Amino acid sequence: MKPSTRLYAWLKLLTALHIAEQLIFGMQDLQDLQHMLAIYETWFKSSSTAIAVLTTIIGALAVLAVRCIVEGGFARFVTMFALGLPTIGEVHHLVAATRARHYMPGTATAVPSLVCGVLFLRALIKEYRPSKTVRVTAAIPLQVAA
Repeated sequence: MKPSTRLYAWLKLLTALHIAEQLIFGMQDLQDLQHMLAIYETWFKSSSTAIAVLTTIIGALAVLAVRCIVEGGFARFVTMFALGLPTIGEVHHLVAATRARHYMPGTATAVPSLVCGVLFLRALIKEYRPSKTVRVTAAIPLQVAA
């Protein structure tokens, strides 16, 4: 198993723990998402249409992501990199806790998520980086007998 695959599995576990922590101790992020969703819904005549469009887009992106990961190569790299980037965004919990000077919901799991996310992206870049190619030339030039 590739290191990036192993680290991605750890990221998914940490994500579940992060959500659980926020559900237990309070979830400011949920209120922010609800506010963004309310703004998005104003773009449509009905909220049902807005949710249907959003669900279709998310479903299509999920299918595309799975296909790119299975296909491998550069498509896998781009998809996995895009899936790993949000872990870097968890730094906002550390900033909020530092500004408040006390624990904020999500901070305890944000630290390992951030560390694991950086390690994941680093491993992904190492795996994708092309290996060094060695140029081999003939020591004795071949001559055609006349």
